[in-house]
Amino acid sequence: MNKKAENAALRVALYIRVSGEEQKIKGLSLEAQQERLEAYARERGWVIVGVFVDAAKTARKNIHKRTEFLRMMDLVKRDGVDLLLFCRLDRWFRSVADYYKVMEVLEAHACGWKTIDDGEGYDTTTASGRLYINLRLSIAQNEADLDGERIAVVFDSKINHGTVVSGSCPFWLRVNDQKRFEVIPEKAAILQDAFNHFEATISQRGTVKYIRETYGVNWCDATFRRMLRDKLAMGVYDKNGRYNENFCEAVISPAQFERVQKLLGNNAKSTPTGRVFLFTSLLVCEECRHKLVGAFTKGYYYYRCNQYFQRGRCSHNKFIREDVVEKWLFDHLGEELEKYRLAWEVQEEKRRKAAASVDRAAVRRKLSRLKDLYVNDLIDIEEYKRDYDKYNAMLEEKLEPAADQRPDFAAIENLLSQDFKTIYDGLEREEKRTLWRSVISEIRMDNDQHVTGISFL
Repeated sequence: MNKKAENAALRVALYIRVSGEEQKIKGLSLEAQQERLEAYARERGWVIVGVFVDAAKTARKNIHKRTEFLRMMDLVKRDGVDLLLFCRLDRWFRSVADYYKVMEVLEAHACGWKTIDDGEGYDTTTASGRLYINLRLSIAQNEADLDGERIAVVFDSKINHGTVVSGSCPFWLRVNDQKRFEVIPEKAAILQDAFNHFEATISQRGTVKYIRETYGVNWCDATFRRMLRDKLAMGVYDKNGRYNENFCEAVISPAQFERVQKLLGNNAKSTPTGRVFLFTSLLVCEECRHKLVGAFTKGYYYYRCNQYFQRGRCSHNKFIREDVVEKWLFDHLGEELEKYRLAWEVQEEKRRKAAASVDRAAVRRKLSRLKDLYVNDLIDIEEYKRDYDKYNAMLEEKLEPAADQRPDFAAIENLLSQDFKTIYDGLEREEKRTLWRSVISEIRMDNDQHVTGISFL
């Protein structure tokens, strides 16, 4: 750098960063930093090749999120700057690890750096100089960590008391004078209608279109998807490790919210062409257990295993026609339901017997401990008799553990008992998809296009 200074004016880049309004109190506002840096460079005859300003960016933020800093580093990599100039070391970094990552780039491109407000120079060429820089950065990093901990405590308190921590609001909420969320009734009604429409059609794009045509509210797909997943709709705050189940008024019931999350998890959606695949996320490859993906070719709807076609990780190389799956379901749904019911009841009986055995073993252990307590004079005879009678009575009872949730076999049987095929043929494709998804959770198919198993909801 000294050799460059002797032959030509140094090319310098000015880097300016401020994390918030408190910096103005310390004289480190954006304007103040830029004025001092420009004056410092002009006094020495240096050429300013760029001014890079990161406003409202903390030095602890990932450097990949500091856009102006990255632009400056691109200039360094193009060998377009000889010296980086900034006010103080903590304007640049408060992380020792990030400092050394950037130093590798600067050294590779013969670029130095300098501060103007720290009062003394930093020497990176000696062990003592590097130790001093490490100490200064470690102190700055510790200060930032302490600030973060204090802010975290404040945020924890706010969330626990139902107070908002930012000015951004979901569509159906606003911030009142007490800094709490309150529901906007007319917008909450739109959100409720959107949840109902999505649950009925399982189409995000179709719901967005419906809301736009019905209410004149123009959501994009990503915005609506965020609202479907936002737990604030249930009144629950659950972000960044903070949780409050009564943070604000609920506009969507927990039961409906969970149903919608399950539908979103199944990833049922229309293609950009508007085509609706009846069995998307229901059909599963028997060989690799990944979900089959829909395709439309020559007027037919097909499903295929992308683990074979795109990744070569599966042997399932056949296309399965949608109408073939439909026909099989019409022919075999009743017998598959009966097989599934019998298997479920056998498994449930085994589970109940195992649970009862565990419960009885637990009571016997309590009786054994009770005897030990009495023998060791830790309880008197009255306590012993009372608890002994209680535990013996429990053993004599027929313990019935809580059963797993039983699939709604009756609803499916009722559907099949009607003129199912006639009703089905009169439905739109989205309605057909909704019908299948209301009774079936999974259809497994092998490479020979055979259904190997069905699971019901």
